[in-house]
Amino acid sequence: MKKFGTRLISAVLAGCMMTSVLPVSAFALEGSTEFERTVSAQENSDASAEPSGEGYPLPTDSATTINKDFIADHGKVYSMSGTYTEGIVIDAEDEDVVINVTGETTFDKGGNRDDCANFITVRNAKSVTVNAEGQTIKTAEGRNYSRCFYAENTFTGTAVLHGGTYNEQCGRVAACYLCGGNWTFDNLTMYAVERAIETDKGANVTVEGGTYNCHDSTSSTFLIQNSTNSSFNGVTASGAGWVLNAVNSWVNVVGGSYSSNEGVQVYKDRPTLRAAKGATLNVTNADVTGTYCDVFVIDATANLFGGTYTNTNQYTNQDPNLNCTSPALKVWNGGTLSVNGAVVDCTGGNAAISSGEPKGSKHYYDYDDGGKLVVENCTIKNSQYGIYLGWGSSTSAELKSATFENNESDIYLESGKKITISDTFTTPATIKVADPKEGRQLTVAGNANKLNLVGQNDYRVAYDKAQHYYYLTNLEPGYTLTAEGATATIKKGDDVIELAPNDEIAKGTPVTLTAHDGDGLEFAGWTVTVNGVVQSDPHDSLPNWKENQTTATFDMPEGDVKVRAEYNVVDPVEPVDPVNPVDPVDPVLPGVIIGGAVILGAYETGTGIYRLMNMQGLPLPSDRIELAELVWERAGKPEPQNMTDEDLYADIDAADTDAQKAAHWMVEQELMKFDEDNNKFHPCFPVSKLRVCLTWQNAKDSIIWEI
Repeated sequence: MKKFGTRLISAVLAGCMMTSVLPVSAFALEGSTEFERTVSAQENSDASAEPSGEGYPLPTDSATTINKDFIADHGKVYSMSGTYTEGIVIDAEDEDVVINVTGETTFDKGGNRDDCANFITVRNAKSVTVNAEGQTIKTAEGRNYSRCFYAENTFTGTAVLHGGTYNEQCGRVAACYLCGGNWTFDNLTMYAVERAIETDKGANVTVEGGTYNCHDSTSSTFLIQNSTNSSFNGVTASGAGWVLNAVNSWVNVVGGSYSSNEGVQVYKDRPTLRAAKGATLNVTNADVTGTYCDVFVIDATANLFGGTYTNTNQYTNQDPNLNCTSPALKVWNGGTLSVNGAVVDCTGGNAAISSGEPKGSKHYYDYDDGGKLVVENCTIKNSQYGIYLGWGSSTSAELKSATFENNESDIYLESGKKITISDTFTTPATIKVADPKEGRQLTVAGNANKLNLVGQNDYRVAYDKAQHYYYLTNLEPGYTLTAEGATATIKKGDDVIELAPNDEIAKGTPVTLTAHDGDGLEFAGWTVTVNGVVQSDPHDSLPNWKENQTTATFDMPEGDVKVRAEYNVVDPVEPVDPVNPVDPVDPVLPGVIIGGAVILGAYETGTGIYRLMNMQGLPLPSDRIELAELVWERAGKPEPQNMTDEDLYADIDAADTDAQKAAHWMVEQELMKFDEDNNKFHPCFPVSKLRVCLTWQNAKDSIIWEI
């Protein structure tokens, strides 16, 4: 028998007490939304008296109750080894109890369904600590209804199990059935026939590391029910049925691995992780695999952040007429499933993530409500359907962002279902429906015309500009129309639709062009480009071309079209600068020629040029000082090199330092001049919109800033 020294026992106990008070923080989805509860480690009691040696050996052949009297006779520290034919009951009120397992320990007593045999029953205590590092605790073979641990609901203290191998070889019951208290399992190895850990009636568990396995295909390795705060951190767990089943509980899973037993026939309808009946399951950066389903949410909430979810699809299509019966992740019957930053790999003919059930499946008539699915920043691959939106009265799916790889269809919609796709989704995706037809709506209303959806079922995806949704159409693909300096419209029924740049227009669609207000300019005509080639005569390339001054109409040809309104300035309206009739600004601007006539390549001289110069969103200056301050501020408010108190401009308030600096700096950069004779800047003199744009362009050309 292995001997424990006094110092070793003291160190172990101190470590137990330190571990038991460490907090486990709640984790946040999307980096901002914290879980509503925090899973706290168990608050341990004050340290018990320092043990002497291994402790009092507990008898193997008689029932033992550790109570106040027993503690008074034998102390609080005990040792355990050998074969026990009777159980041990801890009923120690507010005392701390420590059990050191010093050798292989076997519990050899059977029970029945109504009277289970419990090796260690915790009824009452302030704290219970079991140290079993390097040792084995097991129940004898052939003993049904025999448990390793049982906690009654009267137990409200803490219990910590340190290390050891637990082998529960009896069927029918859980290895650890906990109805009370706060339990910590610290790096255990546990094998069970039915359930390794089961909670009920408010008991909570914290499982730190370790390896857990369950052999029974109809049961679960961890059954966490009616638990307010339980957590699993860095655990390796497997099972032939459910690996983790959370029912009416709050459970956090951080890291670790959860999988179906390899090489074992698993139950065909048992997901690896399950959340049901009001449970909240938070999983962060875990590796989860399953042969039927990785995560199943029903009438509960699950938040998956990071991690990998792999479904091998061992039980695909139990009925050959049905598809998508076991997706990697699925939500039903009023549940909510949020998946953020995960990699979902569902091989074979199945769905990676589903909301609702396929019509005609064996569960189709069992539930009258659907589920809510939110997918963000995920990689979804190798599936028949990436996201499956199935049956259910309130079934919904919102796709915020994702990358799809090697799926037969990235998105699949059951009859009448519409998916919500955020404008943040920018990657390509294929979409297929159970009920393809002309005009079949695919997305809910409110999308911008920027999604890259590819239709299947021999239909292509089009965009409804009036209602802002995507739909299926079998009409021929259209061509793009871009209008510069003009507005392009088409009619859809009685509605007039204004086209955006690069909008898709079907061949033969009547189009109306209206040139913008020239703001004092004279309209000069239209420039037409078809498939990148400038046309000498629009009549040659645009069917039914008709021109009436600033308006024109035509039928969309078989090709991409650009039209541009051209303008002439015959009488410049720019005021004469009082400083110098000719500004020191380079008189050449792309698309604008000064001297005689001004021909603009886009929009009018006023607001159109303003937009052309990448000055959108900036206030339009009306006088010289506003222009100076606009350019100076855009340049980062640099300090003038030669401004002194003696040469401040006489017509700018000396206290207005920003105006003085802006004016002096503009003069230094030769962007504007001043009245040298009178030392005046003439700040209130008006400037035209064209002058503003020319000065702005000159500043850009001088590499004062980059736009």
